[in-house]
Amino acid sequence: MRTMLPGEIKDQGAAQGGLVAAKTRGAAARARWIEEGLVVPGPQLGQAWGIPQETLATATASSEVISITIDGSEYVPKALLSLDRFTAGAICRALRQLQDIEKLMFWLRDHGALGGRSVAAALEAGTPTAKVTALAEAWARERTGADSPDDDVMVEPPKRRPSL
Repeated sequence: MRTMLPGEIKDQGAAQGGLVAAKTRGAAARARWIEEGLVVPGPQLGQAWGIPQETLATATASSEVISITIDGSEYVPKALLSLDRFTAGAICRALRQLQDIEKLMFWLRDHGALGGRSVAAALEAGTPTAKVTALAEAWARERTGADSPDDDVMVEPPKRRPSL
């Protein structure tokens, strides 16, 4: 049995409403991320880093900060509050080819390669930024099929042969 991610709702199966149920579960998960403090409003990060909102918007547009829109407002992983801009930027840039939700999941989940800790907890425990950035690059490659972090070409994963 797999471990559920923070804010995740147990799958009720396809028979429980299909797409409508999936959208409902997604909205409930996003609301729970806010309630549990896993994501914070973008302006809070700007204040923590001492930068104006325009600078934060530029950093988000250039993939130096990840954000997700929930009900028309921008949110960032709370984990970014505990990091300096340069550390956060290096890790976020490694994820730049992914969709916003995939980037967020990288920040929210615990990683075996980080001793079962989240990114923020691992960095706080002394894990080198380079190790976390390498993990972010590998995470992105796994999801895009890219050979390197700078590949813009998406390729299909290898086809699996059916088991006999």
